[in-house]
Amino acid sequence: MLKYTTGLILLLLLASCSSLHEITTLPTDQYHITAKQYQAITGRVYTGRTKKARVNLKLEADSLKFQPLNEPPPPTSFQLEEIKDLRFHRHTFDVDVFTIPFKIRLAMNGFPTQLNPNFSGTVYLGRRHDYYRIQAIPKHSDRPFKITGVGYGYGGILGIGAVTMNPFVTQNYITYEYDGFVLTGGAAGIYDAKKFNLGLAMGTDLLLDKNRKHWLYQGKPWLGILFGINLN
Repeated sequence: MLKYTTGLILLLLLASCSSLHEITTLPTDQYHITAKQYQAITGRVYTGRTKKARVNLKLEADSLKFQPLNEPPPPTSFQLEEIKDLRFHRHTFDVDVFTIPFKIRLAMNGFPTQLNPNFSGTVYLGRRHDYYRIQAIPKHSDRPFKITGVGYGYGGILGIGAVTMNPFVTQNYITYEYDGFVLTGGAAGIYDAKKFNLGLAMGTDLLLDKNRKHWLYQGKPWLGILFGINLN
């Protein structure tokens, strides 16, 4: 158990490195920035009713198009050829795919706490918060700026998996061993380093075959680690 915990901590520490957070594309979308940065970019004092200004951002080959949305006069587009330091964020609904490499099942009917490495694949749906930063870099570089980002989210998961069925986990109801299919569901929190995703989940499994009434862990809670790779 200790080695798995240590490995997870090391992964989280690695995810804090800016090189892992660096990205080459920025989704064209609405973002939020502080009043101070709004004024620095537009030269106008932000007087909106909300605490942060809403803007449209679009990344092009060598510049970033900036368009305020909730401030008079009418929105204006700005070409930002040299960006010193710009921070912004957005809130979205997220759909993602994760694997659960292992689950921790609590002690049950004389069985100690179990670490089960059976495969599970899940779909994640939830609220997501992405934070980005654009910084100027030396002119001799291929790009005039670099972009780093990190995301956090929380929501629900639903998927399928496999569990080992044998006499021990059915209190000797069966005399053979096989891999049973389960329906997996629960809640999760995720951390997105932009190169990969990590998460912590808590859920339950429901065995889908005739032995479900005799499986010790039917509908019982488990803890698990979510893992996914960003392909976009």
